[in-house]
Amino acid sequence: MVDITIYIEGVQSENPAVLTVDNSAIFRENFHQLFSQKLSSTEFNLRIKPFGTITQARKMLELMDTQGINAVLLRDLDAIEEKRDERLNQYKPFDTAKVFFMIQEMEAWILSQVDKIEEFGKDEGLIRKRDNEEISGNSLIKNKHPEQINKPSEKLDTIFRQYFDVVKIRRGFERKIGKRYSKAFDGPKLIGLLDLQTLMQYFDEAKRLIDYIKK
Repeated sequence: MVDITIYIEGVQSENPAVLTVDNSAIFRENFHQLFSQKLSSTEFNLRIKPFGTITQARKMLELMDTQGINAVLLRDLDAIEEKRDERLNQYKPFDTAKVFFMIQEMEAWILSQVDKIEEFGKDEGLIRKRDNEEISGNSLIKNKHPEQINKPSEKLDTIFRQYFDVVKIRRGFERKIGKRYSKAFDGPKLIGLLDLQTLMQYFDEAKRLIDYIKK
């Protein structure tokens, strides 16, 4: 059995103080669920570990090189695919073959499978609005390849607010408000719902990551 660690950019929040060990566990569990679709537990001992800044990523690459750790990095590109090589230069002189990107962000992966957004809404007990409208027909994403959607996390937040409400109770009164997308809390749960084979068809980097690990 092969030991492999995937260091993934994540567990971010507008308010870092609210992040807990549980958040990190949910992140690891859901990414593990996604990648286990292709990396069988009978062949791979797969570990998922979140990380933060590019400085931390460089330190991890150095550690991987000096200690011979079998691992790869997966992070948001925060840009179009054409910027990939430019971003890779930030990691030299380390082995950039071990660096993979979610183009443009993790949320592009989610927007590539809008049926999973609907599934998430049901799982979370969200109130569906605009019942007669399919999310796939929204002008923010319709007829667009997910990698070409600028700032997909913002687009996903807009879609959440447009199509889903949550009930808030304040001073004993209930009121419905638009659901806001949280990268830290909602993102990992959505990732765990995705179909990896479909991701590999949409995103070259996702396929390249799996192929690299399996080789």
